[in-house]
Amino acid sequence: MNIETTKEFMQPRVERLSKFLGAPLFESTLWGHEYKLDALNEALRDRIAKGEFRKFVFYGMGCSSVVSDIVKGFFLTTGVDIEVEVVNDYDTEWFVSDRVLAADDTLVFIVCYSGWSVEPCLFYDRMKSLNGAKNLIVLTGGGKIAKIAKEDGNSVIEYQLRHADREYPLYHVQQFFSIFLDMFYKLKIIEKDYTPELQDSVNYLIEKFDDDLLAEAKAMAESLKDSRIVFLATAKWYTQLLKQTTMFFNEIAMVPSHRNMLHEYSHTEVAAYSDPNQKQAIVMLLDSDDDDYTKRKVETIEKLFGDPDVKQNKNISVWRVDLDQDTFFKKFYYAHFFMVYVAFYLGKMSNVEGRDLISIAAKNPWWSQESIDEHPKCVDIPGELSSSIQESIEIT
Repeated sequence: MNIETTKEFMQPRVERLSKFLGAPLFESTLWGHEYKLDALNEALRDRIAKGEFRKFVFYGMGCSSVVSDIVKGFFLTTGVDIEVEVVNDYDTEWFVSDRVLAADDTLVFIVCYSGWSVEPCLFYDRMKSLNGAKNLIVLTGGGKIAKIAKEDGNSVIEYQLRHADREYPLYHVQQFFSIFLDMFYKLKIIEKDYTPELQDSVNYLIEKFDDDLLAEAKAMAESLKDSRIVFLATAKWYTQLLKQTTMFFNEIAMVPSHRNMLHEYSHTEVAAYSDPNQKQAIVMLLDSDDDDYTKRKVETIEKLFGDPDVKQNKNISVWRVDLDQDTFFKKFYYAHFFMVYVAFYLGKMSNVEGRDLISIAAKNPWWSQESIDEHPKCVDIPGELSSSIQESIEIT
């Protein structure tokens, strides 16, 4: 496995990712112990261990939402007998009722690594008004939400990432997920310690991601260059994989990308590929466990748009990523890391300089350039920021 080490210029976000690719990225799945439980209310912990909560509601935005989606998919895949909802907006009534949020058998998690996203703080206020947020745990790296939750005497579990990237928590999705797995095991939510399976997956990834596979990823990136990309999968992997995949392509490669469920797409957006004037690409994830209808659907799309003799296909490329591994973790991480490599190669080729778009649009001062300059490490995130940093996210 050999990432090119030429001295060509790379945008800082891509250069930092290049140093993390390969074994360090794979092995970060084994760092699931890097969090603290000391601010978790003991009475709440006891209720969790007794199995009193039958429904979990996860609230998160951006990367924190990605981790919540993975947890939901993992629970469904492995048969954990807890119903999970993932909420992505503080207008929660469109996702789950106040009655459910405040119910005695509902446990609510606010997932916010920076602790400075506005929407989770608004949702925290909503939970306080419903029941004092007594059935709620804040999962965070610190920040404003940790400060207010601790001041209120409510439960906080803090991440302590080993090599936290200052701008892109997206690089650490796999570690966040492993932290959840370890935390759920320690809290007796799940009965199994998945460390052996994770280690087996790391060994598999190190062997699988050789020079030949990286050449495939690079060839795919070269074909996708200057394309608008849609990622397709069935509901199973749409939930767990495609959000983080599109985030890598949009944020790291800075290539316009979106995602859809395979079968819904074939009934709606597929019409836009009739005869495009600009390059368009379709990337499909196909699980070996998908049913025969899905497999035939994928073959149909490949024939429809992959035939070079059809003149309307001149600006269309079609790609398939096969998930034929023998375990959940191997399928999940193979697909995730393969697409990370493709995004990395695209990021090198696109060479687009980033702007403070997310921090301003999301009104999160922690990710602003001024905050990065003033707080260069993404650990021990302060609960207060200077007024100049908070003002830096406003458009004058």
